[in-house]
Amino acid sequence: MTRLTRCAGWAAIAVVAIAAIVVAGCGDGGGDGLGPTTGSISGTIIHAGTGLPLGGIQVSAGGVTTTTNSSGQFTLSGVPQGSQTVTITIDPDRDLALPPGSGSIVVNVQPGQNTTLPSPVLVIDGPDMPPDPPV
Repeated sequence: MTRLTRCAGWAAIAVVAIAAIVVAGCGDGGGDGLGPTTGSISGTIIHAGTGLPLGGIQVSAGGVTTTTNSSGQFTLSGVPQGSQTVTITIDPDRDLALPPGSGSIVVNVQPGQNTTLPSPVLVIDGPDMPPDPPV
């Protein structure tokens, strides 16, 4: 009888172990089975006066940052879903600026989808700075 009880105990342990392996292997590999929780934002930045694309402009939203390519295009991947503000940061040495009153660019990021800005972001020449006073 002791031998039968031991075999039944080991059999129960084996069944539980196999069930745990099967349950752990189920699903889409994402861990929580909820699907993506991030999306992406893409767009283009051009010079308002010339219409030429502007590369090297920093763009960020939702804690993600990238730089426009030579065609003025950018894609921010892995942006958290929901309402996000797109921020354009221009190196002050480039003598460029966002137009006054251009406002914030706010987009609604959908999980697993790309949100494309509806029109290019326009950048203008920066304001001329007065010369330094004579010493």
